[in-house]
Amino acid sequence: MDNFLNILKNPEQYNRELFRAYKRVFSGVIKETFLIEMINRVEEDPRYRYIFIGTNDLDSLLSLDRMVVGKVINTTSICKMIVMSHYANTVALTDSERGKKQESNLYKNKLVNDVLNMYRIEKLAAPDFSNSSLESFLPLIYYISALCNYCGSKYEEYINKHLTVHSPFNSDFNYRMIYKIIMKIKACINLADIRATDELMVLYRTLIELIMTYAALWDGSEVVINSFYDFDQAAFDYNYNGTIPEKIRLLAKDMGVDPVKFVNYGWIKNLDGFRHLTNKSRSFNLGGLGKILDKKCEYFCENFGSELHKFYKACNPQTHGTMLIMNYLQLELHIFQNIAVMLKFVCEIMSEHLFSFDFKYGNIDLIDELNVALNESGKISDWLKQDDKNLDKTNIEYRKRAVCCMRMKK
Repeated sequence: MDNFLNILKNPEQYNRELFRAYKRVFSGVIKETFLIEMINRVEEDPRYRYIFIGTNDLDSLLSLDRMVVGKVINTTSICKMIVMSHYANTVALTDSERGKKQESNLYKNKLVNDVLNMYRIEKLAAPDFSNSSLESFLPLIYYISALCNYCGSKYEEYINKHLTVHSPFNSDFNYRMIYKIIMKIKACINLADIRATDELMVLYRTLIELIMTYAALWDGSEVVINSFYDFDQAAFDYNYNGTIPEKIRLLAKDMGVDPVKFVNYGWIKNLDGFRHLTNKSRSFNLGGLGKILDKKCEYFCENFGSELHKFYKACNPQTHGTMLIMNYLQLELHIFQNIAVMLKFVCEIMSEHLFSFDFKYGNIDLIDELNVALNESGKISDWLKQDDKNLDKTNIEYRKRAVCCMRMKK
């Protein structure tokens, strides 16, 4: 303790020991001298001080009163933002190209701006992140977390005010489903945060089915939604005690469908797009629902339902077994790129149809920032697909720690 206090009394020794600590904690993740330079650039930027305490007064920022109540500079979070933003920007570069980036003032200024944007929304994006995690500060996941929490705060605000959704949409159904979707996306983020890969894949698969159901029914009539509730209850009863209501058995027989398949997806017969399907008797499954969504959601995304169904099936080996054949970064990008699209879909429904609000948090447009992160992550995915050898390059930093696990040293 005395040694630590002595270090604090000597600014030069303090800075020297602080930099050594950075090297120990972030060794293998980023070039330490570059990290230290970027920390200094961020903390010297007047915008940083203003974001932190609402003033550019450095003396106020570092006052003893603020230290007593724990309101001091959170350098650790800044480091994580620098590390993961830089990683996302340079993982697809050669060592030479990365070195040139790290020497470029233009790039350094861009990185400072990126980090300050992340820092502005830290309280929104990162309240549930574990102390040791770096994964969650990958811009794609970080902005998904911020947008998900923003939607969650709007949900809490509206439900506490007993605010109904715009006519003619069903308030009860939309509130239920929005809550379930937000909670599942938050859970996916938390599982990625602790690197629970198998569990993440299982939950991601469930989220896909939930999103597809919501996309089909969010604007449904009272009759359509009540039919869904009836089938949902019948499916629960069947899976619990093996019984199928006689009414549903007769409907399945009339349509030439296996009663078990019908009890799970019979409700799609009430959707407008169902009558356009060919081989209707074979469409009572998630694939059939996907084809209906392709037409219904074509304004939002091409092949929306079919693509989601394809991703759902891709999760089957991992859901039913223990083998993981994908590189971890590739898996992470695959899952969260799709979650980003799902979340944007829900945001559009919430803000443009059910309620009226935008997605600005302070002066940060969360949708715009997510779109940028999604676009940048797409470039990494394209690079990974070019050559299988690129998969190994993404793990260079990972291998310097135990079991390719992106964790800060404690």
